[in-house]
Amino acid sequence: MAHLFIITGHGAGDPGACANGFSEAERVRALAMRIKALGGEQVTLGDFNRDYYADNGISSLDIPDDWQITELHMDSAAEGAKGGHVIIKAGFTPDQYDNALASFIGGILPGRSNLIVGRDDLANPNRAAARGYSYRLVEVGFITNIGDLTIFNDQMDDIARGILEVFGIKSNVEPPKPKTPLWYRAHVSGKGWMDAVNGGIAGTVGQNRALEAIKIDMRKLDFKIKARAHIQNIGLKDFGYIKHDTVIGTTGKGLHLEAIELIAEGLKGKKLQTRVHIQDIGWTRWTSGMIGTIGMNKKIEAIEIRFV
Repeated sequence: MAHLFIITGHGAGDPGACANGFSEAERVRALAMRIKALGGEQVTLGDFNRDYYADNGISSLDIPDDWQITELHMDSAAEGAKGGHVIIKAGFTPDQYDNALASFIGGILPGRSNLIVGRDDLANPNRAAARGYSYRLVEVGFITNIGDLTIFNDQMDDIARGILEVFGIKSNVEPPKPKTPLWYRAHVSGKGWMDAVNGGIAGTVGQNRALEAIKIDMRKLDFKIKARAHIQNIGLKDFGYIKHDTVIGTTGKGLHLEAIELIAEGLKGKKLQTRVHIQDIGWTRWTSGMIGTIGMNKKIEAIEIRFV
């Protein structure tokens, strides 16, 4: 069993890549905290307040030679790019940890043709090699890809456990009970119906595309949802108790959603909350009531629904 030393990319004022309402620096630190919580004493976290690239932190590290350094990042590119991969120093042969990590990350975040890439133009792999440390950088999917980001957010503990297993570290916390499925999908201007997400972000952010409608799959839910929405040029429309095929909004008319309300009935011990990403405004707060704008001609671009 190895000892894992986690470095988180960017920080110290550098947010890294930003997309879909999240920053790379914040997300990889959230993942690192889960790795530590699940891995316990076999995991050491680097200083979250530092940018180990900018301040040449690896060159001054004082850790045992047999510790395994793993640096966490998220990739950024065009919307269609997706998948995770591992980066090592060019000319080095991947070791057992590099190979296992690449196999795992490529399985949970598929899309890259090369799961291990040797690079000679990155500072930290070169610095680690100069110090004799075992090092790899893992790109945990693309923050610019909604699918990758949803997997990252919804399966963060699965990713953390998978990374720990690569290094032979057993999780010290029992897996959580499966959460209530909450599948929904968005109809987006210029794209149509997008893939369903389970409690993640439906729609787009930063593409100036309107959310025109959503559908919530009610077939595996043991409670009811009443929906209302304020629609461009139509106004407030009551959809009543929705079914799995109820279209909340419109399609084929080029009309955007401006506000939405989802009221759960019969949901025991939890609340249903919604937040939306609004044109020129950004993400709203979480609420159980009507959310969005009315009378401002601002389109909703994305929506996220959760239980609390």
